[in-house]
Formats: sequence, C-alpha cells, structure tokens
Amino acid sequence: MFNNRCADLHVHTIASDGTFSPRRVIQEAVKKDIHTIAITDHDTVQSIPEAIRAGKDMNVEVIPGVELAADEGGVELHILGLFIDWKNKTLQDTLKNLSTQRIVRMKKMIRRLTQFGMDITFKDVLKLAKGEIIGRLHLAQVMKKKGYVGSIAEAFNKHIGDKKACYVQRYKLSSEETISLIHRAGGVSILAHPMLLHKDDIIIELQKKGLCGIEVFYNHQTRKTTEHYEKMAKEYGFLVTGGSDCHGEAKDKILMGCVKIPYEYVERLKEYKNIHR
Repeated sequence: MFNNRCADLHVHTIASDGTFSPRRVIQEAVKKDIHTIAITDHDTVQSIPEAIRAGKDMNVEVIPGVELAADEGGVELHILGLFIDWKNKTLQDTLKNLSTQRIVRMKKMIRRLTQFGMDITFKDVLKLAKGEIIGRLHLAQVMKKKGYVGSIAEAFNKHIGDKKACYVQRYKLSSEETISLIHRAGGVSILAHPMLLHKDDIIIELQKKGLCGIEVFYNHQTRKTTEHYEKMAKEYGFLVTGGSDCHGEAKDKILMGCVKIPYEYVERLKEYKNIHR
C-alpha cells in the first residue's frame, strides 16, 4: 500500500530558524512529491498545529517533532523527538525555559559583536525571527543585511560559529535529560546528523541512555558515510531515519527533496512507538 510513499523526517519552519510557514512547508512537500514530513523545529512545537491542518488539506502526513540540543561530556549534539505529544506539559515547560535561555544567549552575542564595531540590536534580530525561537541564523541574517558580512557562511566562519570570537555557548540539557524528556512526551529519540560528531563511540553511549535511532540519511554527506551509518544501525539495532534538514530559503538552497526515505522506515518507527512508548 505504501510502496511508492516517501518521507522527509527533518524539516524546520518560521517557528525556529526556517523561512517557510507551516503551510508553505506542506506545499513544498507536495511539489517535491513527499508524502510524509516531520516538523522538527528547534526548541519549539509552535508550528505543529498549523502544519497538521495544512497536511490534512493537501494529503500530507505530518509527524509532530522537535529538535533539541544536548550536552554529552562537553560535546554538543542534536536529538530529534519524533511522534511526540506536543501538548505534553513537561515538554512545554522545558521548551519555554529553553526559549528564555536563547534570548539571554543572543543578547550576550550581540554585545560581543558591538565590541567589533557592528551596530546590531536585539530588536534587529527580533524583526527577522517570525516565531518564538531566536537563533544564530537570525543573527547571521542581520549581519548580512547590514553589510558586516557577505554571506551567512561568513558570519559563522568569522564571528558566531562554534569557538569564534563572538560565540556564546547556549544552555543545554544533558543527553540523558533530553532523551528522557522526549520519551516522557511519548516520542522516539533520534540522533540528528551523526556524521557531524565524528565520534561513533558517543553514539553507543547514547544508546545506553535510551537513544532509539540515528539519522542515517542526511544531506551534505557522501554515499560512503550513509553506508557507514546504515551498517552501524544494523549492527547495534538502531531505528533508521533520514531528512533534508530543510530551513526554507535560509541556507544556500531549498533542501527539501534532496533526501527522501522510503515509507517503510516510518512504519518501523510507528511499530516501535506502539510497543515501547
């Protein structure tokens, strides 16, 4: 029945640092012949209700999700929560706190940029952030708009990327707390873009803390890398997912459609959730 269906299980909207509204995301999915998508905004579930409504209108299945940054022994990693109960009170309260912490961090980074002669205010960033979540991508867009950098990549590479002069580390839950939060909200925990870690031993440690799966299929990686994580998933019994990590037009190009996974992977996630969550 689902042989011809495909999915993209990592998509962002204007609620975090994407540029597409939830409805536009669904329209893009239809255009790219994608039948199932997961809305996985950073630290917010704000777009999920509208996305579900739009999905029903356009016959696209919408999986409620979220992307959370977590700390594992001083290493930042990102964990997706798929099939979450987005109304869960503990989840909502935690996301509210993370949103507040993002504002504190943003103001610190802006202060550092002003020391480098950049006339940027918090209001400038707020104007670009259409949702409740403020991130570095918004700040990079302001820097480009004001002519301080020539591209988003330059903003990160020279100023606000990890360990750069104006970078401020953000508040994060531990990996164990993050995985537990996702599971308490009825979701399935998935390590996003594992290839960015370059440390497979961390993935094994995360499994001991309850991690359910890994994002095997991802944009910006070679076929060899995909095969490596396919093998790892099979060897350790991880669930397999994949996604484009589409942020609309916020990056160099619209990424939706560059990663499409067979619907059988969605079915396996559903089976796992029904048994374990």
